[in-house]
Amino acid sequence: MLFQLLQGGILLKVIEGTFNGVNGTQLFYRKAFQRESAKGMVLAVHGLGDHSGGLRNLYEKWAESGYIVYALDLRGHGRSLGKRGFIRTWDEFRGDLHSLRELGASETQGLPIYLAGHSLGGVISADYALHHGEGISGLVLIAPAISYRPTFFEKFLLASLGKLKPDLAIRKNGDPEGLTLDPEILTRLTSDPLRHNTVTPGLGLGLMQAVSRIMKQSSAIQIPLLLQYGLEDKLTPPAKLREFFHSVGSGDKQTFEYDAMRHRPFDDLDRERFFADMLNWLDRHVERR
Repeated sequence: MLFQLLQGGILLKVIEGTFNGVNGTQLFYRKAFQRESAKGMVLAVHGLGDHSGGLRNLYEKWAESGYIVYALDLRGHGRSLGKRGFIRTWDEFRGDLHSLRELGASETQGLPIYLAGHSLGGVISADYALHHGEGISGLVLIAPAISYRPTFFEKFLLASLGKLKPDLAIRKNGDPEGLTLDPEILTRLTSDPLRHNTVTPGLGLGLMQAVSRIMKQSSAIQIPLLLQYGLEDKLTPPAKLREFFHSVGSGDKQTFEYDAMRHRPFDDLDRERFFADMLNWLDRHVERR
């Protein structure tokens, strides 16, 4: 067990461990909390090329506010096993998240469960809510990659390579400055050895199909939804996120847009405003139960 001392003298406990995902793949996870008697449990899913440690600002805030957080490294990411940026089928992501849920539920009897996903993790979380939404108390999506719309050529390429060479490693030269306006966070992200910029046709095809499925079935998402994103996000354009938000069937949904924030609003300047909105939403929903 690790201990992190936060501002205000709050002592945070962080347990690191592994569990078996789909097909027995060993996956790394972090459990962050102050005390076992928590308000609720948050299952956190990071984005493409990231890992659970990249969500540190998030899991610290949740734990500081009385929630128990379980954050996994997706297969092929961080300290989890698997070829970097590769999945055989989307069912692997969905099944891995379900195994994390079962792990958390076995250790936190009866706590309300909230799903929280960023970028690719937002797509994984939304897809999971469509398939296993029963018993989930709320869905928190942060700049989800719902807006991913491949061109006709990209669709053809993904469909072809997805069958012929699904594990072909493709290095993507992303724009780090599109992630945050905070220079200190930007330095931390670009020097993080656990981050990678590798994607494969298998993952690309799976993501394309998952986004299409979610947009077609979004009216079936009936659990409470919180959607948060920055208006300067070029990776997940706000117009597409608004379209998704309005199509969701839940009668309990709320969205927040943030000026001068990019793809990682939880790592951006003025992030305390983002955290206040998120924690107020979570606390209100816990109180309603």
